[in-house]
Amino acid sequence: MNERPDQSPITSPRSERVRKVAALAGRSARRKQGRFRIEGPQSVRSLLRHRPGLARDVFLTERAAGDHPELADLARGAGVPLRTVDEQILRALVRETAATGTAGEGTTNSPDTPDGSGTLVSPQGVVAVGALPAEDPTAAGAALRALPSADAVTVVVLHEVRDPGNVGTLIRTADAAGADLVLLTRTSADPYSPKAVRAAAGSLFHLPVVTGAAIEDVLAQLAATSLTAAATSGYADAELFTVELPARIAWILGNEARGLDEATLAAAPLTVRIPLAGHAESLNVHTAATVCLFETLRRRQAGA
Repeated sequence: MNERPDQSPITSPRSERVRKVAALAGRSARRKQGRFRIEGPQSVRSLLRHRPGLARDVFLTERAAGDHPELADLARGAGVPLRTVDEQILRALVRETAATGTAGEGTTNSPDTPDGSGTLVSPQGVVAVGALPAEDPTAAGAALRALPSADAVTVVVLHEVRDPGNVGTLIRTADAAGADLVLLTRTSADPYSPKAVRAAAGSLFHLPVVTGAAIEDVLAQLAATSLTAAATSGYADAELFTVELPARIAWILGNEARGLDEATLAAAPLTVRIPLAGHAESLNVHTAATVCLFETLRRRQAGA
């Protein structure tokens, strides 16, 4: 295993290094440290394979090292320090304490912590720390301009999606459906919170994910790069399965409870309705996104 020569092995779950990693459950700590936490072998593997430049440290137990020997190879190949720790220390690395202020990021207390001190998650013996990408309001425009100008393109825009679990799941769905880019407006949850990273299951590192823009700027930049902003509405005349979908499309997905605001809906050149056959009045944001993205993929593969 690799150890930095200037740092001794971690032997106490109460050490300062452990507390700093655990604190990354909070957004303010992530910003202050410029770091975020990645948990579990699948997500860490994706980090090391697809975005090794972000990786700063990998911690794993002896058992996890035996179960996932490829992680050591990937870490060494990327020059990332690899540290073997015992299970107690690994659990301390991912304890989301009340002091980190993660209540707004979906953290709840579990039976494992009856005193309310925090939540324990199961990282399956593997935790990594990555460099936190800067939030840049101008990055969305640069990312859109970097997309192929003559090819079919699918972009996903998350606007006021507040739950980090939903954010991570939507990034995973966008990845599975072959999207080229995910943009999050500054009113959406942080995709680098532990809950969002867990829900993304590695997809956060598979395609570009850009944060920090205002929805008005995103809509203007989509038009400037010949991408059609599309939204779903139960009141739209056109149905998703029969309307013509442009080859260059950006699906705008809104708040879990309210959907998209009227101004954003009015600004979208294309609004469609997902037909519902039963008595349900609506779909949640993830289900609606899945239907729209895979219908887009189906059309593209069929050459429609």
